[in-house]
Amino acid sequence: MQRLLRELQEREKNSERQLREFQQREENSQRQLREFQQREENSQRQLVELQRQLREIGQQLTNCRGQVSELQLSLSTAQKTINQLQNQETRDWVIPRDEIQITENYLGRGGWGIVNEGTYCGCTVAVKQIHELILSPHNINLFEREMNIASKCRHPHLLQFIGATKDEGTPLFVTELMEKSLRTLLEQRQLSETEIAVISLDVARALNYLHRKKPEPIIHRVVSSANVLLGRQGDQWRGKVSDYGTANFMQQTMTVAPGAMIYSGPEALTSNQTVKVSFSHFGALLCEMCMRELPDPQRRNEQVHINKVLCMYVYITNGVFRGLVRRCLQREPGARPTMQEIIDELKDFDPTS
Repeated sequence: MQRLLRELQEREKNSERQLREFQQREENSQRQLREFQQREENSQRQLVELQRQLREIGQQLTNCRGQVSELQLSLSTAQKTINQLQNQETRDWVIPRDEIQITENYLGRGGWGIVNEGTYCGCTVAVKQIHELILSPHNINLFEREMNIASKCRHPHLLQFIGATKDEGTPLFVTELMEKSLRTLLEQRQLSETEIAVISLDVARALNYLHRKKPEPIIHRVVSSANVLLGRQGDQWRGKVSDYGTANFMQQTMTVAPGAMIYSGPEALTSNQTVKVSFSHFGALLCEMCMRELPDPQRRNEQVHINKVLCMYVYITNGVFRGLVRRCLQREPGARPTMQEIIDELKDFDPTS
């Protein structure tokens, strides 16, 4: 009996212990449930906060888009104002057609127009008329941009640009009138070494100015004896480079550049052109002045004595000229001298220096 009683007591204790354990587990479950509910509430609050922030960001984005639209409108307005100012600026070089009188005194013909003597504001000038064949809306716009460039170029050895017409007719390009071209003088007689050096120096100074032009250098791609024009200064011929303001225009409108390609270096027919392309022209021009022959790319080695054949010294006997020609006509543009180096080598020949 006592044994049975002890067993019952033991079972009761076990039951009580199991009950306490169950209650403890229940309490733990309740606590975990409360923690879960608390986390869920926190998550809900975070979700509400995130949704609020998202709405704010969406509103800010809408405001930013509005500001961008306003900025774009302001930029467009500013660009129109700039264009208007640029258009006003280009009017500085515009000459009314009825103020230009063209005479019958024909001066020459080039790849893009004919040149006649004329008068403007009571002064004798040269007037170039562009061939109608090359006129198009694109070329007219290009021509106007080039005139704007030419109007900003001022140098003693650049042909003075006076102005041009800007109407529906064939454009007229007005410059100062020079006595003759270098090519004409070479056709008449041989130049002395002093004349060659002085005219070459004038050309080099003009090209050096163009190459240093800001914000971008001007590359004169058609330097030749035909567009080096001459005028008297005392008893000495002095040179001025022409067509510097229309170099790009002519490059893009002429199918063939008469007289220009024979002066050009190997990179002239590529898009990889820098100011160094002008040095080939200069070297070929100097060679032409020494020999009174137009440059011949097929005979260039012979003409400038690159191969040092003894009999070729009769062509260019002056060592300074021969060295400059050889260096300017190097195939690699980087091997050619700078215009300042050329000027330094030639300036001792200038009697006015």
